[in-house]
Amino acid sequence: MNRLGLVCLLFVFSLSLSAQELAYGFKVGLNFSTLLADSETDADGMNLENFEYNSGFHVGAAVIYRITDLVGVRGELLFNQRGVKYSYEGPSFQIFMDNLGNQILSQNGNRRYFLETVNSYINIPLTAYYKFGGKVEVYGGVDVSFLVGSSAVGEFTYTGTVPGFPDVDEVFELDFNYFSNDVASKTTINEGTEIVSIANNSTSIDIPRRLGAYYLDYEEKDGSYYNILDFGLVGGLAFYINRGLFVSGTINYGLTDTTNNFYDISRFESNGLEYIPRDDRDTNLSFQASIGFSF
Repeated sequence: MNRLGLVCLLFVFSLSLSAQELAYGFKVGLNFSTLLADSETDADGMNLENFEYNSGFHVGAAVIYRITDLVGVRGELLFNQRGVKYSYEGPSFQIFMDNLGNQILSQNGNRRYFLETVNSYINIPLTAYYKFGGKVEVYGGVDVSFLVGSSAVGEFTYTGTVPGFPDVDEVFELDFNYFSNDVASKTTINEGTEIVSIANNSTSIDIPRRLGAYYLDYEEKDGSYYNILDFGLVGGLAFYINRGLFVSGTINYGLTDTTNNFYDISRFESNGLEYIPRDDRDTNLSFQASIGFSF
């Protein structure tokens, strides 16, 4: 009986080994992503900030370990774009610096700010899946992402009074590269750069028409605005058109703060010439629509 049991056990084990196999795949598709973040509010509690969905794409490959015909685990390596359309509209302030190095606070101003951000990640999701009837697959797991590119474009309009200078009503272009942009001197502008000049009888405030990521609001730089590492949960549903070809929808829910707290400051109010820090928590939320093939 013991020998018969051992033979049966070896037979079952051999069957399970025959069902286990490695497979490979690839997929490509579109992303729709935003940040889950708390909006700054004015004195009446009205939201000043808005976070909307931005589009991007993803592409990559997968290694699949099929435990049975219905159950398995999958590891993927993706180039994955996430981002957000961010806007601020309402009462604000701005700290300027004149050509003599003096800081000037413009209070009771109005800010209209729009920024479309694209963050590019190398994304590694690890998921387990189960197939229903060989056609419908549900999957879930975790992912880790490494930021490899971070840029944004937009427009900034500021209207307000500047003590000792004419009133300001100017529009600036925003062209941000969060990796390569640095904190430029407020009193030195490269030759040939288009500038906005606000002048009085003794000095002027000269600002580039096109602004980099850290130009107006920061005296120093402490890493990139967006953090390099991001962790999250991932889940979704796939439909197999045939044995290999599939379409899928995936949700990526971030668990970590994507922004560097060093740059979290209030845009609504200041402490004199000092910015008021905020402990914002901004997490990624992304939806993927994919088409792919496994073999």
